[in-house]
Amino acid sequence: MNVPRLSRVVGWLTVVALAGGAALPAWAGERLYIGNVTRNVEQLPTYAAVEKGFFTQEGIRGEVILIGSTDTLIQALVAGSIQGAVVDPTGVIIATERGASLKIIGGTVPVAPYTLLGYPRYKSIPELKGTTIGVVSLVSGSTVFLREMLKAHGLQANRDYTMLQLGPTDQRLVSLQTGRISATMILGGDLYRALELGFTNLGRLQDYIPNLQFHSLNVDGRWAEANSQLVVRYLRAMLRALQWVHTHKDEAAELATKRTGIDRKYTRPTVEEYTARGIFSRDGSVNQEGFQRLIDLLGESLFKQRPYPPPDKYLDMRYLRLAQRDLGPPAGR
Repeated sequence: MNVPRLSRVVGWLTVVALAGGAALPAWAGERLYIGNVTRNVEQLPTYAAVEKGFFTQEGIRGEVILIGSTDTLIQALVAGSIQGAVVDPTGVIIATERGASLKIIGGTVPVAPYTLLGYPRYKSIPELKGTTIGVVSLVSGSTVFLREMLKAHGLQANRDYTMLQLGPTDQRLVSLQTGRISATMILGGDLYRALELGFTNLGRLQDYIPNLQFHSLNVDGRWAEANSQLVVRYLRAMLRALQWVHTHKDEAAELATKRTGIDRKYTRPTVEEYTARGIFSRDGSVNQEGFQRLIDLLGESLFKQRPYPPPDKYLDMRYLRLAQRDLGPPAGR
């Protein structure tokens, strides 16, 4: 896998943190740098682990780092510049097939809540033929999902449409407002405000490919082996955060607004929907059926032959089982 040198990645992350108004603190004790691609409601469990003291309870100094590209996020994880990444598993699968030692140790969002959003003039997916569609990354899960939705309407990438990598949601929404792109995939936390802006709901991913694993907790497998107790403590904090989101919905919506800038009138119904529909996990498990479906979607574009690898090639659930044992079954199950 083509990975930038560690010093380059660390320097890049420092620039990102400074641009966000907070410099990275010096390494001290058991600090964990946890990367994500964009500030969205789907990252709420990690925000809760930081701000509600669940990391602190486990002796962890957690720092969430915003990295605006799935490719760079995975490169940073491989290089050791961050210790965890909360993102869909696609990049981890691809990196592993290219020789990286990454592992998925849990999940926070077991169902991918995507909607394809269009510029107002486009009322259906077939109308996107000949246009440019914005994506967060050319290798992200949402891009894989997008291709499948368009394929269902006879549209093929490069032949019938062009994909433009634009990064996080806000950048893509700006491009959609200006008409630079015709459509983009949007998560549920951004959907309500986007529809109020007049964009068109062109279709829900779940109507095309139901039950796809989304956000997973990803680490370097060798780092996890060398820091197994820290990994279990990290997972205990995340399990407590997931439970808190389910039992403190009003506070969770406030925290989502604080961290994302999305108005509470949008975050509150999103939190309600995500907890009611199981879009936020309760126990940190990975949706095995949805994970296998993701592997199958990657199919021949990644694997040389059938049968495709089973989920166990990429998963290491030992640490999660220990964390679950320590905390007992989640409330409400």
